[in-house]
Amino acid sequence: MSKRKINPEIDLLKFIFSIIIVLYHTKNLTAISTAGITILPYGFTGVEFFFIISGFLMVKSSRKFDVTRLGKSTADFLINKIKSFYPYFVFSFIAAFIVRQFSFFIEKDQSIIDFLKGSVLSINEVLLLHNTGVDFGTIYNGPTWYLSAMIVAMAIIFPVLLKHKDWFVNIGSLVIPVIIYAISSQEKGTLNSLGWSGYLNYGIMRAIAGLCLGCFIGAMIDRLQASNITLTKPFKALLWLGELGLIGLLLVIMQFEGKNRFDYIAVIVTFFICFIMLSGLTGVQNILPMKICSLLGRFSLVLYLNHRYVAFLINTVAPELSPEKTLLIYLVVSILVAVAAEIIVTVVKAIWGKISPSVKGLVFRK
Repeated sequence: MSKRKINPEIDLLKFIFSIIIVLYHTKNLTAISTAGITILPYGFTGVEFFFIISGFLMVKSSRKFDVTRLGKSTADFLINKIKSFYPYFVFSFIAAFIVRQFSFFIEKDQSIIDFLKGSVLSINEVLLLHNTGVDFGTIYNGPTWYLSAMIVAMAIIFPVLLKHKDWFVNIGSLVIPVIIYAISSQEKGTLNSLGWSGYLNYGIMRAIAGLCLGCFIGAMIDRLQASNITLTKPFKALLWLGELGLIGLLLVIMQFEGKNRFDYIAVIVTFFICFIMLSGLTGVQNILPMKICSLLGRFSLVLYLNHRYVAFLINTVAPELSPEKTLLIYLVVSILVAVAAEIIVTVVKAIWGKISPSVKGLVFRK
């Protein structure tokens, strides 16, 4: 088992899967799509990795909350979760909004009135409601559906986890994903759907399924830790090679084309990758550089939130570039924008930390 309390391999894989999603979204680049080039057509399943990890961490966090106060505990958990990403979310929304308005200006496709309407109607996205069916208008930064769906799914799952933990982590967290994937498979034939079927929202169901799988992994790892299993060095190395092999297999599956439901196979492979990695049985987490992995893990969220509108900007200002140049510019600019976002948000948070006591003193009575 892991000697470290924090597993740096989680952060490393977060970064790898964020790159997978960035590459998947090259399909939105005009130069690449018109050339008939496809990069990781099933790369959208990379989001499942983040759902699974979030579910696993949710189980660990649940131990800190009062099970007798489900409402307050759930609200506190959700507030802490939103606080962890919301500053980065706001930056990405503002940037995406500016890029879209710039595009409308270039194309002369919008009046001042349209701009004002779009600004007001974007409130659903700012409030993380855009994957709940509360849809007022254009979604400016598409990838943020993941955060909206995750928060709604956590609001549903977390109180159940607290109230019925034994049943949920051992039984429900495996049965529920099977049912959800069966429904989406039969109804849509793919996981890549965020629409509605009656009262069912596929994005939220997808989030619930992924979070549940993470909860199930948490229960499995608790059993392993209780049994005090220790592997020999050769078998640790073999297990690590197996993990690497699964990652390679996943990348191959993601490159398959056609609607053959390989996305569901990708979820199964991702599940086993997460289980091996989170179990700590390979011992790899003990030799990975903690600071570098932590930096990459934090950067993965910023990159995920700030790459889609870069593609939109490139399509607007340089649609005539070759696919090779377009891909290079897309990757470089996405990384640079993400670095800028990390720096700006860090500075703003530091400034707010210094002035917030004074601001609160002006607003609230002691």
